Amino acid sequence: MNINELKNPATIQNRKRKIVIAGFIVLIVGGIAIASYPFWPSIKYNLFTPQGNIKEIPGVPEDSINQEENNSVIDSEDQAPADENSAVVSNNTIAKTNLLIIPKIGVKIPIVEGTTESALNKGAWRLPETSTPDKGSNTVITGHRWKYRPPSEKTFYLLNKLEIGDTFKITWGEKDYNYKVIGVSIVQPTDVWVLNPTTKSIVTLITCTPLFSTSKRLIVKAELVE
Repeated sequence: MNINELKNPATIQNRKRKIVIAGFIVLIVGGIAIASYPFWPSIKYNLFTPQGNIKEIPGVPEDSINQEENNSVIDSEDQAPADENSAVVSNNTIAKTNLLIIPKIGVKIPIVEGTTESALNKGAWRLPETSTPDKGSNTVITGHRWKYRPPSEKTFYLLNKLEIGDTFKITWGEKDYNYKVIGVSIVQPTDVWVLNPTTKSIVTLITCTPLFSTSKRLIVKAELVE
Protein backbone atom coordinates (compact mmCIF):
# COMPACT_ATOMS: atom_id res chain seq x y z
CA MET A 1 0.00 0.00 0.00
CA ASN A 2 1.56 3.31 -1.08
CA ILE A 3 1.41 6.67 0.69
CA ASN A 4 -1.44 7.91 -1.48
CA GLU A 5 -3.60 4.94 -0.55
CA LEU A 6 -2.91 5.55 3.13
CA LYS A 7 -4.11 9.12 2.73
CA ASN A 8 -7.20 8.05 0.82
CA PRO A 9 -10.35 9.16 2.78
CA ALA A 10 -11.99 5.79 2.19
CA THR A 11 -8.96 3.97 3.62
CA ILE A 12 -8.85 6.27 6.62
CA GLN A 13 -12.57 5.79 7.24
CA ASN A 14 -12.19 1.99 7.00
CA ARG A 15 -9.34 2.02 9.54
CA LYS A 16 -11.42 4.14 11.93
CA ARG A 17 -14.33 1.73 11.56
CA LYS A 18 -12.09 -1.24 12.41
CA ILE A 19 -10.71 0.56 15.47
CA VAL A 20 -14.24 1.37 16.69
CA ILE A 21 -15.38 -2.23 16.17
CA ALA A 22 -12.31 -3.56 17.99
CA GLY A 23 -13.00 -1.14 20.85
CA PHE A 24 -16.60 -2.34 21.15
CA ILE A 25 -15.45 -5.99 21.22
CA VAL A 26 -12.97 -5.22 24.00
CA LEU A 27 -15.67 -3.41 26.00
CA ILE A 28 -18.16 -6.25 25.57
CA VAL A 29 -15.63 -8.95 26.54
CA GLY A 30 -14.48 -6.88 29.49
CA GLY A 31 -18.06 -6.30 30.62
CA ILE A 32 -18.86 -10.00 30.44
CA ALA A 33 -15.70 -10.85 32.40
CA ILE A 34 -16.54 -8.31 35.12
CA ALA A 35 -20.19 -9.37 35.34
CA SER A 36 -19.32 -13.07 35.61
CA TYR A 37 -16.43 -12.63 38.06
CA PRO A 38 -18.48 -13.56 41.18
CA PHE A 39 -19.41 -16.88 39.58
CA TRP A 40 -15.89 -17.97 38.58
CA PRO A 41 -15.17 -19.72 41.91
CA SER A 42 -18.29 -21.83 41.46
CA ILE A 43 -17.44 -22.55 37.81
CA LYS A 44 -13.87 -23.47 38.75
CA TYR A 45 -15.11 -25.73 41.57
CA ASN A 46 -17.42 -27.71 39.32
CA LEU A 47 -14.98 -27.95 36.39
CA PHE A 48 -11.77 -28.75 38.19
CA THR A 49 -12.58 -30.19 41.64
CA PRO A 50 -12.33 -34.01 41.66
CA GLN A 51 -15.57 -35.63 42.78
CA GLY A 52 -15.87 -38.67 44.97
CA ASN A 53 -14.89 -39.62 48.47
CA ILE A 54 -12.70 -36.61 49.24
CA LYS A 55 -11.37 -36.35 52.78
CA GLU A 56 -12.29 -32.69 53.11
CA ILE A 57 -15.02 -30.59 54.62
CA PRO A 58 -17.75 -30.38 51.94
CA GLY A 59 -17.43 -27.36 49.68
CA VAL A 60 -21.13 -26.99 48.89
CA PRO A 61 -21.15 -26.42 45.10
CA GLU A 62 -23.64 -23.59 44.62
CA ASP A 63 -24.95 -24.50 41.18
CA SER A 64 -25.48 -28.23 41.68
CA ILE A 65 -28.53 -29.40 39.78
CA ASN A 66 -28.65 -33.13 40.51
CA GLN A 67 -31.55 -34.05 42.76
CA GLU A 68 -31.25 -36.78 45.38
CA GLU A 69 -34.25 -38.68 46.60
CA ASN A 70 -34.69 -38.11 50.32
CA ASN A 71 -36.69 -40.60 52.33
CA SER A 72 -37.47 -38.09 55.07
CA VAL A 73 -38.55 -35.07 53.00
CA ILE A 74 -40.01 -35.13 49.47
CA ASP A 75 -41.14 -31.99 47.65
CA SER A 76 -44.62 -32.25 46.16
CA GLU A 77 -46.60 -29.84 43.97
CA ASP A 78 -49.73 -31.94 44.34
CA GLN A 79 -49.82 -32.31 48.11
CA ALA A 80 -49.47 -29.29 50.37
CA PRO A 81 -47.94 -29.65 53.85
CA ALA A 82 -50.36 -29.54 56.75
CA ASP A 83 -48.42 -26.60 58.25
CA GLU A 84 -45.09 -24.81 57.84
CA ASN A 85 -43.31 -27.34 60.02
CA SER A 86 -44.54 -30.42 58.15
CA ALA A 87 -43.57 -32.18 54.94
CA VAL A 88 -44.95 -34.95 52.75
CA VAL A 89 -42.97 -38.18 53.02
CA SER A 90 -42.78 -41.20 50.76
CA ASN A 91 -45.68 -43.11 52.31
CA ASN A 92 -47.99 -40.09 51.80
CA THR A 93 -48.23 -39.37 55.51
CA ILE A 94 -47.35 -36.08 57.19
CA ALA A 95 -44.18 -36.05 59.27
CA LYS A 96 -42.49 -33.35 61.30
CA THR A 97 -39.67 -31.64 59.44
CA ASN A 98 -36.34 -31.11 61.18
CA LEU A 99 -35.63 -27.39 61.07
CA LEU A 100 -32.70 -25.03 61.68
CA ILE A 101 -33.91 -21.59 62.79
CA ILE A 102 -31.43 -18.70 63.18
CA PRO A 103 -33.45 -15.52 63.86
CA LYS A 104 -30.47 -13.13 63.71
CA ILE A 105 -29.75 -13.87 60.04
CA GLY A 106 -33.27 -14.80 58.92
CA VAL A 107 -32.66 -18.53 58.45
CA LYS A 108 -35.44 -21.10 58.67
CA ILE A 109 -34.40 -24.14 56.67
CA PRO A 110 -35.20 -27.86 56.66
CA ILE A 111 -32.40 -30.15 57.80
CA VAL A 112 -32.18 -32.95 55.26
CA GLU A 113 -30.58 -36.36 55.21
CA GLY A 114 -28.56 -37.76 52.32
CA THR A 115 -25.30 -39.45 51.34
CA THR A 116 -24.09 -36.76 48.88
CA GLU A 117 -24.00 -32.97 48.61
CA SER A 118 -26.98 -33.04 46.24
CA ALA A 119 -29.15 -33.23 49.38
CA LEU A 120 -28.43 -29.49 49.70
CA ASN A 121 -30.96 -28.84 46.95
CA LYS A 122 -33.63 -29.46 49.60
CA GLY A 123 -32.19 -27.62 52.58
CA ALA A 124 -29.29 -27.71 55.03
CA TRP A 125 -27.44 -31.03 54.93
CA ARG A 126 -26.61 -32.94 58.10
CA LEU A 127 -23.37 -34.73 57.37
CA PRO A 128 -24.27 -38.42 57.69
CA GLU A 129 -21.17 -39.44 59.63
CA THR A 130 -21.98 -36.97 62.42
CA SER A 131 -24.42 -37.03 65.33
CA THR A 132 -27.97 -35.70 65.74
CA PRO A 133 -29.29 -33.28 68.39
CA ASP A 134 -31.11 -36.03 70.30
CA LYS A 135 -27.93 -38.08 70.65
CA GLY A 136 -25.61 -35.31 71.80
CA SER A 137 -21.99 -35.09 70.62
CA ASN A 138 -21.27 -33.10 67.42
CA THR A 139 -24.09 -32.51 64.93
CA VAL A 140 -22.60 -31.02 61.75
CA ILE A 141 -24.82 -29.09 59.33
CA THR A 142 -23.70 -27.43 56.12
CA GLY A 143 -25.58 -25.11 53.78
CA HIS A 144 -25.37 -23.05 50.60
CA ARG A 145 -23.67 -19.66 50.96
CA TRP A 146 -24.62 -17.79 47.79
CA LYS A 147 -26.94 -19.98 45.75
CA TYR A 148 -29.75 -18.15 47.56
CA ARG A 149 -29.51 -14.57 48.80
CA PRO A 150 -31.37 -12.80 51.62
CA PRO A 151 -34.28 -12.42 52.19
CA SER A 152 -34.40 -16.16 51.37
CA GLU A 153 -34.68 -18.25 54.54
CA LYS A 154 -32.71 -21.09 52.92
CA THR A 155 -29.24 -19.53 52.83
CA PHE A 156 -26.09 -19.35 54.97
CA TYR A 157 -25.19 -16.12 53.12
CA LEU A 158 -25.02 -14.13 56.38
CA LEU A 159 -23.55 -16.88 58.56
CA ASN A 160 -20.47 -14.70 59.11
CA LYS A 161 -22.68 -12.27 61.06
CA LEU A 162 -23.09 -14.73 63.93
CA GLU A 163 -21.06 -13.92 67.03
CA ILE A 164 -20.25 -15.62 70.31
CA GLY A 165 -23.33 -15.49 72.50
CA ASP A 166 -25.87 -15.49 69.66
CA THR A 167 -28.57 -18.15 69.89
CA PHE A 168 -30.48 -20.34 67.47
CA LYS A 169 -32.80 -23.33 67.56
CA ILE A 170 -33.08 -26.75 65.99
CA THR A 171 -36.39 -28.58 65.86
CA TRP A 172 -35.56 -32.26 65.70
CA GLY A 173 -38.44 -34.73 65.76
CA GLU A 174 -40.93 -33.44 68.29
CA LYS A 175 -38.42 -31.49 70.41
CA ASP A 176 -36.72 -28.10 70.26
CA TYR A 177 -33.00 -27.79 71.02
CA ASN A 178 -31.59 -24.34 71.81
CA TYR A 179 -27.96 -23.49 71.16
CA LYS A 180 -25.59 -20.65 71.99
CA VAL A 181 -22.63 -19.79 69.74
CA ILE A 182 -19.31 -20.50 71.45
CA GLY A 183 -16.90 -20.02 68.56
CA VAL A 184 -16.53 -18.70 65.02
CA SER A 185 -13.50 -19.58 62.90
CA ILE A 186 -12.17 -20.00 59.37
CA VAL A 187 -10.36 -23.21 58.45
CA GLN A 188 -8.94 -25.03 55.46
CA PRO A 189 -11.07 -27.66 53.69
CA THR A 190 -8.65 -30.31 54.98
CA ASP A 191 -9.26 -29.37 58.64
CA VAL A 192 -11.69 -32.22 59.14
CA TRP A 193 -11.10 -32.20 62.89
CA VAL A 194 -14.11 -29.85 63.12
CA LEU A 195 -16.25 -32.92 62.35
CA ASN A 196 -14.90 -34.95 65.28
CA PRO A 197 -17.26 -36.27 68.00
CA THR A 198 -17.39 -34.24 71.22
CA THR A 199 -18.24 -34.99 74.83
CA LYS A 200 -20.61 -32.03 74.99
CA SER A 201 -23.72 -31.64 72.85
CA ILE A 202 -22.83 -29.13 70.13
CA VAL A 203 -23.80 -28.10 66.62
CA THR A 204 -21.24 -27.19 63.97
CA LEU A 205 -22.51 -25.03 61.10
CA ILE A 206 -20.36 -24.96 57.96
CA THR A 207 -20.35 -22.95 54.75
CA CYS A 208 -17.80 -21.66 52.25
CA THR A 209 -15.79 -18.47 52.72
CA PRO A 210 -14.91 -15.85 51.61
CA LEU A 211 -18.16 -14.97 49.89
CA PHE A 212 -18.30 -16.23 46.28
CA SER A 213 -15.37 -18.57 46.93
CA THR A 214 -14.96 -22.20 47.95
CA SER A 215 -11.34 -21.83 49.08
CA LYS A 216 -11.97 -22.02 52.86
CA ARG A 217 -14.67 -22.99 55.35
CA LEU A 218 -16.51 -20.77 57.81
CA ILE A 219 -17.18 -22.68 61.02
CA VAL A 220 -19.73 -21.70 63.66
CA LYS A 221 -19.83 -23.89 66.77
CA ALA A 222 -22.67 -23.69 69.28
CA GLU A 223 -23.33 -25.50 72.53
CA LEU A 224 -26.66 -26.89 73.73
CA VAL A 225 -28.32 -24.60 76.29
CA GLU A 226 -29.77 -26.65 79.13
